[in-house]
Amino acid sequence: MYSVIKTSGFQYKVNAGQILRLPLQQVEVGTTLTFAEVLLASDGTSIQVGVPTVAGAKVSAEVLLHGKDDKVMVFRRKRRKGFRRLRGHRQQFTEVVVTGLEAGSQKAAAEPARIEFARKRAHAWAVRHTPSSKPLTRAEKIQQGLEKPAKVKKNSRRKEA
Repeated sequence: MYSVIKTSGFQYKVNAGQILRLPLQQVEVGTTLTFAEVLLASDGTSIQVGVPTVAGAKVSAEVLLHGKDDKVMVFRRKRRKGFRRLRGHRQQFTEVVVTGLEAGSQKAAAEPARIEFARKRAHAWAVRHTPSSKPLTRAEKIQQGLEKPAKVKKNSRRKEA
């Protein structure tokens, strides 16, 4: 079973258990989104086309994470004029996993293992893309009363070896 939904001005074909990147949605991680604007619903044998939407159809999805896509570099130039511009852009997104589809009497739910996989994948992405904290400087370590790092000179290291 699949459906075509419309959200944020875009249309998406979705299946149960599918991971989807949408433009940034103002919702908290872990909440459930319900998309009521279903343009088309299919159960594999019959297709319901909405005019403009399918009555009684909805798609539910769980919010996994918010983030920024990879940087896209935009370079503009005009030949023989010396005009050059370089701009970078990172689009914000919300990643969701489709937990269920509903169209009248037909329903489809995602497998719990698939939803758990999507959660773990989102957690791993978030850990990998969060900026790690910088190591403390020598002055900060001294200020916090931590063990004072020894100054080692290159000559003394060479003599030890």
